[in-house]
Amino acid sequence: MLSRVARISAAVLSGVTASLLVTAATAQAAQERPVVVYADRHVNIERVPYGDLNLAASADRKSLYSRVGSAVRNVCNFDSRGISADYRTCASLSWADARPQINKALAQADQMAALGQPAFAAGAITISARLR
Repeated sequence: MLSRVARISAAVLSGVTASLLVTAATAQAAQERPVVVYADRHVNIERVPYGDLNLAASADRKSLYSRVGSAVRNVCNFDSRGISADYRTCASLSWADARPQINKALAQADQMAALGQPAFAAGAITISARLR
């Protein structure tokens, strides 16, 4: 009788072990799947991180504007033949999209500074090329 109980226990334990291994393998396989993003291949997008900047400081605010300016130039520079009307339109629209994001980041930094907290916050400004 004891050997029958031992066999049943061993069978149950091996079944549980097998199911855990399958579950772990499935979870690992799910994590290793590639992420597919569908977008218009002619749209240029750049993210400008600012988590390393103290946006309560004037110098770091200037750095943020400089980074955004570089990103705008990168996403809107369609060719190297010079600045075209398309570039000007794109840059104007890109800045128009970026300004509310910048203002929100600066307002959060001011709020954090008013509470006596460091004005470092993880985040990024998203810059995209648009012509209309």
